[in-house]
Amino acid sequence: MPLRVEVFAVLVTLPLLAFAEPRSLTVVPHPLEFDPRPELVSSTDKLKGAWVEAVREAGDVVTPSRKELDAALAEVGRRDCRTANDCLAALAVKGSGLYAIHAMLELSEAQVFTVTARVVRDDGKLMASFSAQQPRGDKKKPLVPVVKQVLVDAVKGLGISKLPAFKEAIAAPPPVVEPPPPPPPVVTAPVEVAQPVAPAAPTSVRKPVGFTLLGVGAAGAIAGGVLVLLAQAQARALMVDARGFLPAGSDEATLAKARAANTQQLAGVVALGAGAAVALTGLLVALIGSEPAVTLVPLEHGALAVVGGAFP
Repeated sequence: MPLRVEVFAVLVTLPLLAFAEPRSLTVVPHPLEFDPRPELVSSTDKLKGAWVEAVREAGDVVTPSRKELDAALAEVGRRDCRTANDCLAALAVKGSGLYAIHAMLELSEAQVFTVTARVVRDDGKLMASFSAQQPRGDKKKPLVPVVKQVLVDAVKGLGISKLPAFKEAIAAPPPVVEPPPPPPPVVTAPVEVAQPVAPAAPTSVRKPVGFTLLGVGAAGAIAGGVLVLLAQAQARALMVDARGFLPAGSDEATLAKARAANTQQLAGVVALGAGAAVALTGLLVALIGSEPAVTLVPLEHGALAVVGGAFP
């Protein structure tokens, strides 16, 4: 039984140790680019190999094999990685690396090396860049070891060994706190305010009575006027003068007609005066506030109507 416990403990501990082991950096080196100087071109393969070795010697760095690198370059299919960070980012993705590194080597007429390098993460972020110059020195020394030392210094200048083996976690944005919805509006029933009812106006008969009297009086006045006109026409037919006298020698029949015309004229004048008085009374009844007081004063050849009352 104790043996089994120890074996079980070993089996459990080994995966944990493997899981806790720090992960190596995965860097995809872009092939070294350099000036087409004859002495450099003649050593192309050795210089490219020296470049990969310089990257690996920078620390615990893992790089793809030559075959894997060629396949990644073919998939990217771009030739602008010298200046474009997204080109290096695509190379890192295709080469299964977290970073991709690029270096450019130049040799001047004065035999001075200029190296420019940079490292880019697989999401296009520029992590570091480096540029330096170094004289070639003794021309009798082999070219490749000198170039390799220049490249090793460039990789160290980039700080490859200090790059994180894992991409930092992107902090999640703070949760959006939505404001609470506003409380529902309070609906209150409208309060009906009883309007005071105006007292009903007392029924008044002044206007109907007034307009009735106006109509009756106007009709009487018209009838009286007609009688007066007929009497005057009859008098002109009997040749009654302006003073009301008949011609001398008028017979009894003419005298009877004259008396009838005179009576008709008197009746017409009375009807005209009375009708006018009644009409005026009706008009005043319809307009004034209190019931009018009407007084008829008989006059010669007519009557006088006196109307009294108060305006509203």
